[in-house]
Amino acid sequence: MNVMYSKTLSTLKLVSVVTIVIIIITGFFSTTVAQTVEDTASVYKFVEAYQHTFNTRNPMALAEFFTEDADFLMFNLPEIRGRQAIENFWRSYWQSKFNKQEPKRKGKFILNSVRFFSSNAALVNIESITGGLDSLGVELHTRKARGTWLMHRTNGNWLISALCGMPTEKDSVVLSASIKTTKSLKPHIRAFVDAYEDAFNSHNPSAVSSFFRDDADIIVRNSPLIQGKQSIQDWWDSYFSKPRNYRALFIIDEIRTIGDDVAQVNFTVTGAFPETKGKLRPVRQTSAMWILVRESGKWEIAALRVLPGKDDIIIRR
Repeated sequence: MNVMYSKTLSTLKLVSVVTIVIIIITGFFSTTVAQTVEDTASVYKFVEAYQHTFNTRNPMALAEFFTEDADFLMFNLPEIRGRQAIENFWRSYWQSKFNKQEPKRKGKFILNSVRFFSSNAALVNIESITGGLDSLGVELHTRKARGTWLMHRTNGNWLISALCGMPTEKDSVVLSASIKTTKSLKPHIRAFVDAYEDAFNSHNPSAVSSFFRDDADIIVRNSPLIQGKQSIQDWWDSYFSKPRNYRALFIIDEIRTIGDDVAQVNFTVTGAFPETKGKLRPVRQTSAMWILVRESGKWEIAALRVLPGKDDIIIRR
């Protein structure tokens, strides 16, 4: 009788422990899912508020959507840094003769995807469409663009820490090269970028794609959005299948951290072609941005955006 009681008690204890574990796990996943849904909804609301403010053409109000030290990269224009400089950009933009002629042009911002790297850091891909009617009631030509926002939440509020504006797939980018020497383009390059540069110059797609996260995405000028490590490797396969008779240099312009494990890296990429006797080397220069995420002590690229170079010609469709 005592033996039976002991076995029954042991069984009940085991069932209780399993039940408690299931409740804890279920509660954890419910909280995680709820948090993700809540966070995603808050980002959607942020984008809606940004769209509303954009359409008021109030540069000061729009600048409030950015962090104090925000980074602003738009097509092949010079980099803009800081909330005040971003406000000045929008003020100049809306006061330009071109935009004064289209006072009723409105913008629509469509959130295509959002990825959370932590509870306070997110990467958002945006499609923007502007159009409407002019002052005479004639329909304006629709203009489209793509944007990537690195968002940082502080004190419960999302703000844009970095904005990167990109051409669409239908736009054309005519690549140009400046005639310059590269003697001044040899600053110190840190370990991760140095290793990536070596991999890139090996023209080995597997070596290059090994620097990316499994869920990484890239946009190179007006390319489609390429997502996932295998798709990225396929893209590099295609890229390196053509002769690349230059050595690339990756020069860090700035590193900004979002918490301990998310970083934004702005850098200049140059390609020096082989020297021709008695002639300067043509060099391509372009700006690029990485979003790096560290897991288990290892940094990987979560997103890559390569912008058109300052000498390139962008033909909007």
